[in-house]
Amino acid sequence: MTPAGVTAVMDLHGTDTAHAARDLGVPDGRITTIAAQIDGITPANGANAAPGAIEEIAGLVAAGRLRVPIAARFPVEQIRAAVELQAGRHVHGKAVIDL
Repeated sequence: MTPAGVTAVMDLHGTDTAHAARDLGVPDGRITTIAAQIDGITPANGANAAPGAIEEIAGLVAAGRLRVPIAARFPVEQIRAAVELQAGRHVHGKAVIDL
C-alpha cells in the first residue's frame, strides 16, 4: 500500500490524477484513464472494450440493474450549454442531448 493509502486510481479527465498516483507509488497496472493516453497505463474506453460489452451494458441498464445518473437534459438547440456543463468537471451524471 502507498503511504497515502491509495491502491488504485481512475483518471477521468486529463492526466494529473494518474501522474499523482504514480508519484504516490501506485503501480501502473492499478491506474487507468478514460480521457488520455499515458505510456504504460491501460486506458479504459470503448476502443479496448471486450466484444459484446456494449450490448451487455445496455442490457443491464434496460433491466434496471445498472443505473446511469442523468445530471441534465438539453434539446439539441442547447448543445453548447450541455458541453459547457460537462466541461465544468463538477457535474454528477451525464448530460443528455435530446434529438
